[in-house]
Amino acid sequence: MPRDASLALVPQTDPELPLGALVRPYRRRWRLVLTICVAAWGLALAVALIPARRYTASVVLAAVPNARQASLSGGITAILGQAQLGGVQSTPYFIAKLLLLRSVIMQVASERVADARGGTVIERVLESPAAKIRPTQVEPGMRDILAAEVDKQTGLISLRASHTDSAVVRQVANHLVEAASNTFVRVSRAQATSQRVAQAERVDSAERQLRRAEERVVSFLSANRAYTQFSTAAMSRQQVEREVQDAQTVYSQARTDYETARARELEETPAVVVVDSVPSRLLPDPLRLPLKLVLGTALGLLVATLVLFAKGDFTRRLPEGASGNGEANGLPEPSHRDAPSLAGTNR
Repeated sequence: MPRDASLALVPQTDPELPLGALVRPYRRRWRLVLTICVAAWGLALAVALIPARRYTASVVLAAVPNARQASLSGGITAILGQAQLGGVQSTPYFIAKLLLLRSVIMQVASERVADARGGTVIERVLESPAAKIRPTQVEPGMRDILAAEVDKQTGLISLRASHTDSAVVRQVANHLVEAASNTFVRVSRAQATSQRVAQAERVDSAERQLRRAEERVVSFLSANRAYTQFSTAAMSRQQVEREVQDAQTVYSQARTDYETARARELEETPAVVVVDSVPSRLLPDPLRLPLKLVLGTALGLLVATLVLFAKGDFTRRLPEGASGNGEANGLPEPSHRDAPSLAGTNR
């Protein structure tokens, strides 16, 4: 067998696919690719321009702790003690939860919008008359436009209201803070009232205990006018005096707690203060048109690639006139000129 014939029978490996082979289907069908990209750009423009512009009213709040309960000497201990006893404290996370409370949201939703169009807040939010709004739609509709976040580093609370109606978001942001503060004061007063009633009974009990201890001291001194040191009478006197001191301590603590609860019942300390209020003029949210066009281009190229792949433009085609066996194995077929030489060799 000639050397050339033996080399022809050796399998040949396919060369690496060049970059031009990947770009060639796009160049060959550039009209189809351009049509798909233009359609994707039109979709991106429609998403950006057709919906109504939205407005966002943002308020930054700071929680106001109780100065008497969170003093510099024992602030953390006082707060933890109140938390263990079920005390209401205006912590950032408590205020963030209070802003999105159901009763607070429903109170703001039923208010009327102070502008020429009129109507309640929920009617303007859902863009529907009150007769067509079901009660189950009020709370979800309000929650869709509200968001409250707490910055862990600073403790500031960010409240945002977003809607296509600027008057609605402005009123919702302002009145939601007011309603949450009123709710906090009401809950704090209700808790203080309950604590005051309980502490009043404790003060009465401690006062009766102190009075009985003092009567025992008086009775002991009346019966034992003179006694020696380290005698039984001396030990009895120390015991009754210790009971008086313990009763005085309990009475003082109960009286202090009673006055604290009474002061909390009468005070009107706000739960939050506004650090950054709603600006006098609200600007619409940015369209972000370049970003949406870039995303539209990427979507168009992806769809074009899938279409070209479905049409088979990325598969390797066999050249015309090539046989199935030899070309499929990467082996060229021998020409007619080589046939006699191969036959002579076999003979």
